[in-house]
Amino acid sequence: MAVASTMDMSGTRDDTDDLSAVHRNDERWRCVDCLAEWPCRVARRRLLVLYRREPARLVTYVRHFRDRAAVDLPALSTRELDLRFFGWVPASTLAARRRRPA
Repeated sequence: MAVASTMDMSGTRDDTDDLSAVHRNDERWRCVDCLAEWPCRVARRRLLVLYRREPARLVTYVRHFRDRAAVDLPALSTRELDLRFFGWVPASTLAARRRRPA
Protein backbone atom coordinates (compact mmCIF):
# COMPACT_ATOMS: atom_id res chain seq x y z
CA MET A 1 0.00 0.00 0.00
CA ALA A 2 1.36 3.41 -0.94
CA VAL A 3 1.82 6.07 1.66
CA ALA A 4 0.45 9.46 0.71
CA SER A 5 2.84 12.30 0.01
CA THR A 6 3.21 14.86 2.75
CA MET A 7 4.07 18.53 2.93
CA ASP A 8 7.09 19.50 4.99
CA MET A 9 7.21 22.60 7.17
CA SER A 10 8.21 24.81 4.23
CA GLY A 11 5.18 23.71 2.22
CA THR A 12 7.32 21.69 -0.17
CA ARG A 13 5.93 18.37 -1.26
CA ASP A 14 7.84 15.37 0.08
CA ASP A 15 7.01 12.36 -2.04
CA THR A 16 9.90 10.14 -0.94
CA ASP A 17 7.37 7.75 0.61
CA ASP A 18 4.91 7.82 -2.28
CA LEU A 19 5.37 4.35 -3.70
CA SER A 20 2.66 4.93 -6.28
CA ALA A 21 4.78 7.63 -7.92
CA VAL A 22 6.34 6.31 -11.12
CA HIS A 23 9.43 8.52 -11.42
CA ARG A 24 10.52 7.28 -14.84
CA ASN A 25 13.65 8.33 -16.67
CA ASP A 26 13.88 10.34 -19.86
CA GLU A 27 16.40 9.96 -22.69
CA ARG A 28 18.94 12.01 -20.69
CA TRP A 29 18.53 9.75 -17.65
CA ARG A 30 16.75 12.41 -15.62
CA CYS A 31 13.56 11.70 -13.68
CA VAL A 32 10.56 13.05 -15.58
CA ASP A 33 8.76 13.77 -12.30
CA CYS A 34 11.36 15.39 -10.02
CA LEU A 35 14.10 16.17 -12.61
CA ALA A 36 16.82 14.56 -10.46
CA GLU A 37 19.34 12.11 -11.92
CA TRP A 38 17.64 8.77 -12.43
CA PRO A 39 17.30 6.62 -10.42
CA CYS A 40 16.04 9.41 -8.18
CA ARG A 41 15.30 9.04 -4.47
CA VAL A 42 11.70 7.98 -5.05
CA ALA A 43 12.62 5.46 -7.75
CA ARG A 44 15.34 3.95 -5.53
CA ARG A 45 12.99 3.62 -2.58
CA ARG A 46 10.29 2.13 -4.77
CA LEU A 47 12.69 -0.42 -6.25
CA LEU A 48 13.96 -1.43 -2.80
CA VAL A 49 10.39 -2.07 -1.67
CA LEU A 50 9.36 -3.87 -4.85
CA TYR A 51 12.40 -6.17 -4.80
CA ARG A 52 12.76 -6.61 -1.03
CA ARG A 53 12.10 -10.37 -1.30
CA GLU A 54 14.23 -10.82 -4.43
CA PRO A 55 17.36 -8.71 -3.94
CA ALA A 56 19.34 -10.54 -6.62
CA ARG A 57 16.67 -9.59 -9.15
CA LEU A 58 16.99 -5.96 -8.06
CA VAL A 59 20.67 -6.02 -9.00
CA THR A 60 19.88 -7.61 -12.37
CA TYR A 61 17.14 -5.06 -13.02
CA VAL A 62 19.30 -2.08 -12.10
CA ARG A 63 22.24 -3.47 -14.11
CA HIS A 64 20.01 -3.45 -17.20
CA PHE A 65 19.40 0.28 -16.77
CA ARG A 66 23.05 1.00 -15.95
CA ASP A 67 24.09 -0.72 -19.17
CA ARG A 68 21.55 1.28 -21.20
CA ALA A 69 22.68 4.51 -19.54
CA ALA A 70 26.31 3.69 -20.40
CA VAL A 71 25.37 3.85 -24.09
CA ASP A 72 23.31 7.04 -23.71
CA LEU A 73 25.78 8.82 -21.41
CA PRO A 74 29.24 8.02 -22.82
CA ALA A 75 30.83 10.92 -20.90
CA LEU A 76 30.24 9.11 -17.60
CA SER A 77 32.88 6.65 -16.45
CA THR A 78 32.05 3.13 -15.37
CA ARG A 79 32.75 4.16 -11.79
CA GLU A 80 30.34 7.10 -12.02
CA LEU A 81 27.65 4.88 -13.50
CA ASP A 82 28.20 2.19 -10.86
CA LEU A 83 27.93 4.76 -8.07
CA ARG A 84 24.79 6.24 -9.55
CA PHE A 85 23.04 2.94 -10.23
CA PHE A 86 24.38 0.75 -7.41
CA GLY A 87 25.60 3.19 -4.76
CA TRP A 88 22.21 3.09 -3.02
CA VAL A 89 21.77 -0.71 -3.15
CA PRO A 90 22.56 -2.31 0.23
CA ALA A 91 25.99 -3.96 0.26
CA SER A 92 24.45 -7.23 1.45
CA THR A 93 22.31 -7.33 -1.71
CA LEU A 94 25.31 -6.77 -3.96
CA ALA A 95 27.37 -9.38 -2.09
CA ALA A 96 24.57 -11.94 -2.34
CA ARG A 97 24.40 -11.37 -6.09
CA ARG A 98 28.16 -11.91 -6.47
CA ARG A 99 28.02 -15.22 -4.56
CA ARG A 100 25.21 -16.56 -6.73
CA PRO A 101 26.33 -18.87 -9.54
CA ALA A 102 26.11 -17.44 -13.06
